[in-house]
Amino acid sequence: MLMWSAAHAGAATHPGNTFQAGPGFPESSITTFIFIHCAETTGNDEKLSATGHEQAGALTAFLSDMEVAAVYAPFKNCLVETVQPLASAQRRKVEYFRDATTEAPDAMKHILDVMMEKHKGKTIVICAPAASIKVMAGMLGIKEKALKTGRGTFNEVLLVNVWWFGEAVAQKLNMNFQKKV
Repeated sequence: MLMWSAAHAGAATHPGNTFQAGPGFPESSITTFIFIHCAETTGNDEKLSATGHEQAGALTAFLSDMEVAAVYAPFKNCLVETVQPLASAQRRKVEYFRDATTEAPDAMKHILDVMMEKHKGKTIVICAPAASIKVMAGMLGIKEKALKTGRGTFNEVLLVNVWWFGEAVAQKLNMNFQKKV
Protein backbone atom coordinates (compact mmCIF):
# COMPACT_ATOMS: atom_id res chain seq x y z
CA MET A 1 0.00 0.00 0.00
CA LEU A 2 2.89 2.34 0.75
CA MET A 3 4.25 2.05 -2.79
CA TRP A 4 0.78 2.71 -4.19
CA SER A 5 0.36 5.73 -1.93
CA ALA A 6 3.71 7.14 -3.03
CA ALA A 7 2.88 6.60 -6.71
CA HIS A 8 -0.60 8.05 -6.31
CA ALA A 9 0.66 11.08 -4.36
CA GLY A 10 3.17 11.72 -7.12
CA ALA A 11 0.55 11.47 -9.85
CA ALA A 12 1.79 14.65 -11.49
CA THR A 13 5.13 13.04 -12.31
CA HIS A 14 5.42 9.84 -14.29
CA PRO A 15 8.31 7.65 -13.06
CA GLY A 16 11.16 7.76 -15.53
CA ASN A 17 9.85 10.85 -17.33
CA THR A 18 10.19 14.54 -16.68
CA PHE A 19 6.51 15.20 -17.41
CA GLN A 20 4.97 17.64 -14.95
CA ALA A 21 1.25 18.32 -14.73
CA GLY A 22 0.44 21.91 -15.49
CA PRO A 23 -1.91 24.13 -17.47
CA GLY A 24 -3.97 22.08 -19.90
CA PHE A 25 -3.21 18.77 -18.16
CA PRO A 26 -5.51 16.93 -15.75
CA GLU A 27 -4.96 17.63 -12.06
CA SER A 28 -4.52 13.91 -11.34
CA SER A 29 -3.04 12.06 -14.25
CA ILE A 30 -3.54 8.57 -12.84
CA THR A 31 -6.72 6.50 -12.84
CA THR A 32 -6.31 3.54 -10.48
CA PHE A 33 -8.10 0.25 -11.01
CA ILE A 34 -8.13 -2.09 -8.03
CA PHE A 35 -9.04 -5.61 -9.13
CA ILE A 36 -10.13 -8.16 -6.55
CA HIS A 37 -11.33 -11.75 -6.88
CA CYS A 38 -14.44 -12.84 -4.96
CA ALA A 39 -14.16 -13.84 -1.33
CA GLU A 40 -14.58 -17.46 -0.18
CA THR A 41 -17.88 -19.06 -1.19
CA THR A 42 -19.98 -21.86 0.23
CA GLY A 43 -19.67 -23.87 -2.96
CA ASN A 44 -21.99 -24.32 -5.89
CA ASP A 45 -24.56 -21.69 -4.86
CA GLU A 46 -21.91 -18.94 -5.15
CA LYS A 47 -22.90 -17.23 -1.91
CA LEU A 48 -20.20 -16.11 0.49
CA SER A 49 -19.29 -18.37 3.39
CA ALA A 50 -18.86 -17.00 6.91
CA THR A 51 -15.15 -16.62 6.13
CA GLY A 52 -16.07 -14.89 2.87
CA HIS A 53 -18.14 -12.32 4.75
CA GLU A 54 -15.18 -11.73 7.10
CA GLN A 55 -12.94 -11.27 4.05
CA ALA A 56 -15.37 -8.75 2.54
CA GLY A 57 -15.21 -6.81 5.82
CA ALA A 58 -11.41 -7.00 5.78
CA LEU A 59 -11.39 -5.60 2.22
CA THR A 60 -13.44 -2.66 3.45
CA ALA A 61 -10.96 -2.07 6.28
CA PHE A 62 -7.99 -2.49 3.89
CA LEU A 63 -9.32 0.28 1.63
CA SER A 64 -10.79 2.49 4.37
CA ASP A 65 -8.16 5.23 3.98
CA MET A 66 -8.72 5.47 0.25
CA GLU A 67 -11.48 7.37 -1.52
CA VAL A 68 -13.11 5.03 -4.01
CA ALA A 69 -15.04 6.72 -6.81
CA ALA A 70 -16.84 3.59 -8.03
CA VAL A 71 -17.30 -0.09 -7.21
CA TYR A 72 -18.08 -2.47 -10.09
CA ALA A 73 -18.93 -6.16 -10.37
CA PRO A 74 -20.67 -8.43 -12.84
CA PHE A 75 -24.09 -9.47 -11.52
CA LYS A 76 -23.00 -12.65 -9.73
CA ASN A 77 -23.78 -13.28 -6.04
CA CYS A 78 -20.26 -13.91 -4.74
CA LEU A 79 -18.79 -10.92 -6.58
CA VAL A 80 -21.49 -8.50 -5.46
CA GLU A 81 -21.42 -9.78 -1.85
CA THR A 82 -17.65 -9.33 -1.78
CA VAL A 83 -17.73 -5.61 -2.59
CA GLN A 84 -21.11 -4.60 -1.13
CA PRO A 85 -19.66 -3.72 2.32
CA LEU A 86 -16.96 -1.61 0.66
CA ALA A 87 -19.51 0.18 -1.51
CA SER A 88 -21.70 0.90 1.53
CA ALA A 89 -18.74 2.19 3.57
CA GLN A 90 -17.75 4.47 0.68
CA ARG A 91 -21.38 5.62 0.26
CA ARG A 92 -21.53 4.11 -3.20
CA LYS A 93 -23.70 1.54 -4.93
CA VAL A 94 -22.25 -1.51 -6.60
CA GLU A 95 -22.50 -0.80 -10.32
CA TYR A 96 -22.99 -3.83 -12.54
CA PHE A 97 -21.23 -4.48 -15.82
CA ARG A 98 -21.26 -7.24 -18.40
CA ASP A 99 -18.13 -9.38 -18.13
CA ALA A 100 -17.51 -9.71 -21.85
CA THR A 101 -13.82 -10.62 -21.59
CA THR A 102 -14.27 -13.95 -23.39
CA GLU A 103 -17.15 -13.59 -25.84
CA ALA A 104 -16.84 -9.92 -26.82
CA PRO A 105 -13.40 -8.44 -26.02
CA ASP A 106 -14.11 -5.23 -27.98
CA ALA A 107 -17.23 -4.65 -25.88
CA MET A 108 -15.23 -5.28 -22.69
CA LYS A 109 -12.54 -2.81 -23.78
CA HIS A 110 -15.29 -0.24 -24.41
CA ILE A 111 -16.75 -0.89 -20.92
CA LEU A 112 -13.32 -0.28 -19.34
CA ASP A 113 -12.82 2.88 -21.42
CA VAL A 114 -16.20 4.22 -20.25
CA MET A 115 -15.32 3.43 -16.61
CA MET A 116 -12.00 5.23 -16.99
CA GLU A 117 -13.51 8.26 -18.69
CA LYS A 118 -16.28 8.51 -16.10
CA HIS A 119 -13.82 8.29 -13.17
CA LYS A 120 -10.67 9.82 -14.68
CA GLY A 121 -7.98 10.49 -12.08
CA LYS A 122 -9.84 8.53 -9.38
CA THR A 123 -9.87 5.03 -7.91
CA ILE A 124 -12.16 2.30 -9.23
CA VAL A 125 -12.66 -1.10 -7.58
CA ILE A 126 -13.62 -4.05 -9.79
CA CYS A 127 -14.49 -7.46 -8.38
CA ALA A 128 -14.34 -10.14 -11.07
CA PRO A 129 -13.21 -13.73 -11.75
CA ALA A 130 -9.41 -14.19 -11.84
CA ALA A 131 -9.33 -15.00 -15.57
CA SER A 132 -11.33 -11.87 -16.37
CA ILE A 133 -9.04 -9.72 -14.22
CA LYS A 134 -6.03 -10.90 -16.23
CA VAL A 135 -7.76 -10.05 -19.52
CA MET A 136 -8.97 -6.63 -18.28
CA ALA A 137 -5.48 -5.75 -17.02
CA GLY A 138 -4.17 -6.57 -20.50
CA MET A 139 -6.81 -4.32 -22.05
CA LEU A 140 -5.56 -1.49 -19.83
CA GLY A 141 -2.02 -1.96 -21.14
CA ILE A 142 -0.44 -4.46 -18.77
CA LYS A 143 1.65 -7.03 -20.60
CA GLU A 144 0.89 -10.64 -19.69
CA LYS A 145 4.49 -11.33 -18.70
CA ALA A 146 4.22 -8.57 -16.08
CA LEU A 147 1.36 -10.43 -14.40
CA LYS A 148 2.77 -13.18 -12.26
CA THR A 149 0.24 -15.95 -12.16
CA GLY A 150 -1.28 -16.12 -8.71
CA ARG A 151 -3.69 -18.55 -7.23
CA GLY A 152 -6.67 -16.35 -8.12
CA THR A 153 -7.50 -16.08 -4.45
CA PHE A 154 -9.31 -13.28 -2.71
CA ASN A 155 -6.33 -11.85 -0.85
CA GLU A 156 -4.43 -11.06 -4.06
CA VAL A 157 -5.23 -7.52 -5.14
CA LEU A 158 -4.07 -6.20 -8.50
CA LEU A 159 -3.51 -2.46 -8.67
CA VAL A 160 -3.33 -0.99 -12.17
CA ASN A 161 -2.40 2.67 -12.52
CA VAL A 162 -3.22 4.12 -15.93
CA TRP A 163 -1.63 7.47 -16.81
CA TRP A 164 -3.59 9.97 -18.89
CA PHE A 165 -1.36 9.26 -21.90
CA GLY A 166 -2.25 5.56 -21.90
CA GLU A 167 0.71 3.94 -20.16
CA ALA A 168 -0.14 1.48 -17.40
CA VAL A 169 1.76 -0.04 -14.49
CA ALA A 170 0.58 -2.99 -12.38
CA GLN A 171 1.38 -4.01 -8.84
CA LYS A 172 0.13 -7.16 -7.15
CA LEU A 173 -0.53 -6.86 -3.42
CA ASN A 174 -1.19 -9.61 -0.94
CA MET A 175 -3.52 -8.35 1.77
CA ASN A 176 -2.51 -11.35 3.92
CA PHE A 177 -5.53 -11.03 6.19
CA GLN A 178 -4.50 -14.05 8.20
CA LYS A 179 -1.47 -12.32 9.75
CA LYS A 180 -1.90 -9.89 12.61
CA VAL A 181 0.61 -7.09 12.48
